[in-house]
Amino acid sequence: MDQIIIDKILLIGSTLALFLGVLLLRKRSKAMHDYIIGSWLFFLGIYVSVYAFSPAAFFISNPWMINFYISLLFLHGPFLFTYINTLTNPEYKFAKNITWHLIPFILLNTYLILFFPAENILKNACSLHGGSQIDLPLPYFIFLILIALSVPFYIFWSVRILQKHKKIISDNFSDIEKRTLSWLKNLISILGIVWVFMVSIIYIHHVLLLFSDSFCINGLFMTLSAFIIMIGYFGLNQPVIFISQNKASSADIVKDNKPYSGSSLKDDDIQQYLTVLEDYMKTEKPYLNNQLTLHQLAANVNIPAHNLSRIINEHHKQNFFDFINQYRVNEFILRLSDSEFKDFSLLAIAYDCGFNSKTTFNRYFKKITNSTPSEYKKKLNP
Repeated sequence: MDQIIIDKILLIGSTLALFLGVLLLRKRSKAMHDYIIGSWLFFLGIYVSVYAFSPAAFFISNPWMINFYISLLFLHGPFLFTYINTLTNPEYKFAKNITWHLIPFILLNTYLILFFPAENILKNACSLHGGSQIDLPLPYFIFLILIALSVPFYIFWSVRILQKHKKIISDNFSDIEKRTLSWLKNLISILGIVWVFMVSIIYIHHVLLLFSDSFCINGLFMTLSAFIIMIGYFGLNQPVIFISQNKASSADIVKDNKPYSGSSLKDDDIQQYLTVLEDYMKTEKPYLNNQLTLHQLAANVNIPAHNLSRIINEHHKQNFFDFINQYRVNEFILRLSDSEFKDFSLLAIAYDCGFNSKTTFNRYFKKITNSTPSEYKKKLNP
């Protein structure tokens, strides 16, 4: 590919990263996770632009930059992991935890400064093109393997956090469409693909001795630029990231997520709470509120939230989200047979029953009835 075209792609990637970083900083109300992803975007933008717009032979004239650029690859995993933690857990102690994640980066730079000067990197590159062969020392080789494994390790860890987060919000909210962070799972998948591609390029070049240095390096930075563009795509399609809105994140989730912490219920208490809850659900129909939360319902029925969660989980064998949406589906079915709603569209009835997402309504209705809403209506009115 022509170098001019490559430079234009790198320009787009670096400019977009810096633009998105500025967009985040202009948010009216910023949380810690905004600063984290903003810093990551600035880091990516500077990382790509320094390579793309440096004078010819800049890295050869400053060989220490080669080592430094290699060591910076250790930071992508911590950026991802810290962003997800601060996004899903308002109690996450950023200052307390970040040092541990920087240890590999610090150790590699210490080793490179003391034991493996950057000139050796240049000699190794020359050896691939007919120069005198040098052997990479074992510690350096180990660090390269750790860099390759770092992002997959953090991806696995991050997915576990998102799974836990999904369970927590399902136990606390009746609307989870904008809270499950499914877009973030897609972004993590793309990062995994990008990383595999980058590691493959390095392996093919340095182990199989294929392709030129320029092909290898351009491939790495173009891959990073593609990742930046994907961040922009997912970010701009998720207004909660770049635009100040009512918080729909885990900041609203109960702080104590240990199962039934502090809950000691007797059988008589359980039966009494069940009676109160079922009567309240039938008479007051709180599920019609599309923003209903566990804590709101607990306050309304005067039952401690952890006890209410335990009753729903153990007696009804459901999380809070399933419990509330089953009532909404049943209400929808009742209204289908009510002449008062005969001129309403199916979606209008669903929204009136407490659903605030067509996707959630259709998916959950089919889960309960094994048919779509339109199919069910045809059965009622053949």
